[in-house]
Amino acid sequence: MVGHRIVLTGGGTGGHIYPALSVAEQLKDDPSVEAILYIGANGHPEEKLARDNGLDFIGLNVSGMPRSLSPRLITWPLQMWSAIERAKDVLRQFRPTVVLGTGGYASAPPLAAANALGVPTAVHEPDAHPGLVNRLLSRRAQLVSLGMQGAAARINAPRGRIVFNGNPVRKSFLAERHRDSGCAILGLRSDLKTVLVTGGSQGAKALNEAVAAALPRLLEIEPHIQIVHQCGDKNLNDVKERLNPSLAPSPRYHLRAYFDDLSIAYAVSDLAITRAGAMTVAELAVTGTPAIFVPYPYAAQDHQTHNARYMESQKAAIVIPQEDLTGETIYNHIAGLIGDDSRLQEMRKRMTEIGKPDAAKILAQQLKEISAAYQGVVPQPTL
Repeated sequence: MVGHRIVLTGGGTGGHIYPALSVAEQLKDDPSVEAILYIGANGHPEEKLARDNGLDFIGLNVSGMPRSLSPRLITWPLQMWSAIERAKDVLRQFRPTVVLGTGGYASAPPLAAANALGVPTAVHEPDAHPGLVNRLLSRRAQLVSLGMQGAAARINAPRGRIVFNGNPVRKSFLAERHRDSGCAILGLRSDLKTVLVTGGSQGAKALNEAVAAALPRLLEIEPHIQIVHQCGDKNLNDVKERLNPSLAPSPRYHLRAYFDDLSIAYAVSDLAITRAGAMTVAELAVTGTPAIFVPYPYAAQDHQTHNARYMESQKAAIVIPQEDLTGETIYNHIAGLIGDDSRLQEMRKRMTEIGKPDAAKILAQQLKEISAAYQGVVPQPTL
């Protein structure tokens, strides 16, 4: 019986971490999988998330390449070399049969170490604009999995190794949700159109300010809608201070710092106003939630704008650049969409067509096939 020993690596942001964790969900209960190890950066979000999901974790002392002139330009190559050597030691001890990298600088040392030791690798690129690590290390990967088709033109790898899987999402986003029961859980009215505003778990200051400015008109002029606003823990007091005291207690405005399970909120929403990180886009797609994207303009290589514009080109969403974001633009877009049932229905249809609910399962199977081929063609070596 083939025994798969799989290393997952990727970090820095949820867009790099959650695809790996979603694949791990598929692998953990597979009897053919002997062991799973997550390698990331010490003290970064992937460490807590991996451990919270029951995965063994090893952290490396690694950081991103300096993008400007500084003394770190001299010390960074030494740090990266040291991290690669440490990753080689970890791989020798763990004896993986395949290594999957999902992007971010934390994935560079394990992927480079695997290449040096002859262990097969796969990379998954979640964004429409690939990051530097995946662009460089995809060239030697046995498999290049894409979360968005738009990335294909920017990946320098043999065409036969590139596959469009979509972005793996957690199982909670794939569970069947009923609007009425979801509204009951969240304390919402099921007879009103629901607009979800979220800047992710940390919130988004620009979105929060625009929504607070738009709220008087939204609640006074649009009686058929209710708003669910996830503002982020650190922004809660600021948002409350910005709200008109006469409107803040409105039963049609639900302010929350954080959702433990945002999939329920997506399931009951007729429209979402969000950032455009890869995993947000994937979660909206598999839940069929139409969106107004406000891309974070300072994301690496402006990948959120590439993600958002791709979805807009597919007629599944519209885009408001942050520089154009005001209370008036938010109000106009919400009012224009929420009353147009035919357009919302078409956007929901296009979102659903883009969504890839089996992405995690497919990528997990592809990893097992690479692992099996490695074990079948080359005996497990003493690294």
